[in-house]
Amino acid sequence: MAKWGPKTWAVTPQKVVALEGLAFSYSQVADNNTSTEEKKTTNERGTDLFPLSFTTVLHSGAGVDVRAEIESWKKLVTKVNYFYLGGKKLGPKLQLRKVSVSNVKIDDFGRMRLATLSFELKEYDPDTTNVKVSTSALKVGASTSAKSAKKTENKAVAKAEAKTITVGCYVRPTGQKYATGQTIPGWVKERSHKVSQIKESQNKVLLGHPDGINSWVFLSEVTLV
Repeated sequence: MAKWGPKTWAVTPQKVVALEGLAFSYSQVADNNTSTEEKKTTNERGTDLFPLSFTTVLHSGAGVDVRAEIESWKKLVTKVNYFYLGGKKLGPKLQLRKVSVSNVKIDDFGRMRLATLSFELKEYDPDTTNVKVSTSALKVGASTSAKSAKKTENKAVAKAEAKTITVGCYVRPTGQKYATGQTIPGWVKERSHKVSQIKESQNKVLLGHPDGINSWVFLSEVTLV
């Protein structure tokens, strides 16, 4: 029925692990975005990172070792994988951000017999999140002072780069969409591209003409390399 990394949700004669309350959304990034938490400072258009959440009820009577299953999920927090539903990908690569355990029932011997697990996953983009792959869950938070300092630094860098991008220099796209509306593939954002033409009045820049990607992107969504 569903799969994420090494985990599957299915009903078999030996084991029942059901997926419930599946929820996700598509939302536009706010204009004039200056947040450093999960959003690029130069990305003023596009969509927010894709979120996914759901719950699973673990029951020992359905062939599940409740305690062992919870421990295995603990080790997967911060890992990244595609989520498959009915054999098809749902969304981009997703990072497991949080696993909450509730409604735990314990028998007379202290064994967990029943528990509800709630999962929170989010699209993984190393350029827009401070929660890195395999980072301990105890170290993912940034202090208020650190975030404040980062915001100031990013604003200054963004303004400086906007003034110095010229034809012939090399940049990397940071947005989600080309100026023509198509989604920018990940491999394009990972490479440097030569600026071939700039239309400041239209907030557009042509990259890699004629021997490269030969595509228009938003001038406000590129960064110098």
